[in-house]
Amino acid sequence: MNDRKESLNKPFVGSYLALSVLPMWATVAIFVALLLAIPVGRDITEGMMYNISYSSAVGDFGLMVAVLIAVTILKRGVTKFPRWLQSGRVQFFLALVSFTLGTVACITTIASRQGQVMDVYHDIVVAPLFLYLAITLLPIVFRDGTKVELSVAVFCILSWALLGWFDANHQLLNQRQWLAHHANLVWCMRYY
Repeated sequence: MNDRKESLNKPFVGSYLALSVLPMWATVAIFVALLLAIPVGRDITEGMMYNISYSSAVGDFGLMVAVLIAVTILKRGVTKFPRWLQSGRVQFFLALVSFTLGTVACITTIASRQGQVMDVYHDIVVAPLFLYLAITLLPIVFRDGTKVELSVAVFCILSWALLGWFDANHQLLNQRQWLAHHANLVWCMRYY
């Protein structure tokens, strides 16, 4: 009981601080901007607006919903998160590990995806952000979420994972290569 009281009285740090202070509309706006930057950035850097990877185009929005569920629980003020997640050093370390993993994944897979700017952006900004938030926010959902909140969050995360599996098995992760093989269809969709 004392641990619970102590963790609730401790000031928020890291993702808890940012997400508890921001209004929900600002959190949504930031995520939508981060995710829509991918097709818009491709239009600016490559001359064509696209994001054909289901895990990115659809699944990332599902991950956003899972984050918003955690934010809702956090704002209710009933969170029983582990004390170790209330450490600024731990939150910084988790953010650094997430960024490092995204960077390593980007470096090791960039050649297979033709290394476009927005692929790098997704690997170094979007994916690490979701990883960091998953590590720090999932304990809140599991410990304090209602059955509906937990079910929806798990559904969103599993849907993203299944979409990633689908993308990998249908060569949708190398989006430029997929577009090159389907150029006639893309041309028709763009000009008619």
